[in-house]
Amino acid sequence: MSVEEHESQVRGARNQSLFREVNERVETLQTGSRNGLGPIDFCCECADTDCALPMPMTLDEYETVRGHPSRFAVLPSHVYEDIEIVTERADRFWIVEKIEDAAQVAATLDPRRAD
Repeated sequence: MSVEEHESQVRGARNQSLFREVNERVETLQTGSRNGLGPIDFCCECADTDCALPMPMTLDEYETVRGHPSRFAVLPSHVYEDIEIVTERADRFWIVEKIEDAAQVAATLDPRRAD
């Protein structure tokens, strides 16, 4: 892997990890008030720092994604094939998993990881 590829993977994982932190707060705020009913708007967790599009997901769907530290929920087609692969496709969102160096960075930046 070239230095440029490594830097691209690290940058993408860091960007997505920031959106994941925002979504962790969204989930915390919604958990007590919604009782898991219906989808709510999370932020697309794609690697594009300019993307802040809403992505409807239920709390259970979000928890499924968060079960793996290198997986992220993105809007359909918001995929960066140089740093991730699509693991699942749904109508409202896709689940992507970081690869190579991006996977390590994502796992390290997971706010739920045990220290």
